[in-house]
Amino acid sequence: MKAADGIAAFTVTAIERLGGAVEERAPALYTVLWPSTSAGPVETRQLAFDPEALEDEPAAELVTFASPALEQIVGLATASGRVAHAFLNATSSVSRGAAERLARSYRFGGASWTAGTGRPWWLPAGVFLFRARYLSDAREEELLEVAVSLADRRIFRRLAEAIERHGLAAEPNEAWPMIAELPAAESFGVARDELERKLLAPLGARRRELESRLTRESGRATAYYDELAREIEEQRSVLAAGTPERAALDSRLAAVRLERDGRLAELRSKYALEAEVSLLSILRLYLPRLVFRGTLAGKRDTAELTLVWDPLEQAGEPLRCQRCGGSTYEAALDRRAVVCPSCMGKSVVPAGR
Repeated sequence: MKAADGIAAFTVTAIERLGGAVEERAPALYTVLWPSTSAGPVETRQLAFDPEALEDEPAAELVTFASPALEQIVGLATASGRVAHAFLNATSSVSRGAAERLARSYRFGGASWTAGTGRPWWLPAGVFLFRARYLSDAREEELLEVAVSLADRRIFRRLAEAIERHGLAAEPNEAWPMIAELPAAESFGVARDELERKLLAPLGARRRELESRLTRESGRATAYYDELAREIEEQRSVLAAGTPERAALDSRLAAVRLERDGRLAELRSKYALEAEVSLLSILRLYLPRLVFRGTLAGKRDTAELTLVWDPLEQAGEPLRCQRCGGSTYEAALDRRAVVCPSCMGKSVVPAGR
């Protein structure tokens, strides 16, 4: 089953993993056997992931962020245990030294940042566990994890080290507030793109190995059948055209060539590589962070600016450009907005235009 990007892929994967079934009727339009935890009758529903798909099926449910259908799927996944929650078993305390080191993590052109109040928060991360199966002449599989910040969809590439160092706890060791969490469906596309990046190397290595084996075996097969054909050609060359013996050799030569083509096609099929990827589970993991509210002051303007310190990596997290939304460690004040170098001096487009 191939689904569209983003929310459609997340929904289709979740339904299938929860025991339901999905059939694509048209682009962005699916018939779904809804997963159920009861012994009641199976429910059939029509889901659309694009408003234009409703023209073909007006009675279908439009699935968008925060739509009832998506919330139901998330609820079923949580109840089934496929979406678990855990807290990193680490503590964090506010100190002046942390605020000073945090300020040194950034470059503010023509401005300085002054830390105000700070306190610990929990940052939500989604750890997506995928299974990749490689199908060719042999079957192999591996499990891959992709960790994504559910607050801003950044990839965490060293989270496994922190988990190994600190361990996990079912309940928080401190009752800190939670940083606002985006729906897991919004981060699924980010996780899948990172998974594709991770699969490039193993897929490339397997493909090169299979191509090498295909070249060797195809070469041996071609040499074998070419030798048979050469022997037949030698026998044909001494026979007069139209004789029964030559006609028999012509048929045998055609059969050898047909068998050769079939064998080469069989080898190409044998050493073709296919990859199947499925989402097994999602772990919502909450990580400690220190959040400092402060002020960025320049020669003429000032702006409130909240920065986040990662006590595990002992580093500041990238701030968000208030104009393009991109992540950056280098920013400046521009008309009371904290912007990245690329957005410096750009005109602000009024909302609705």
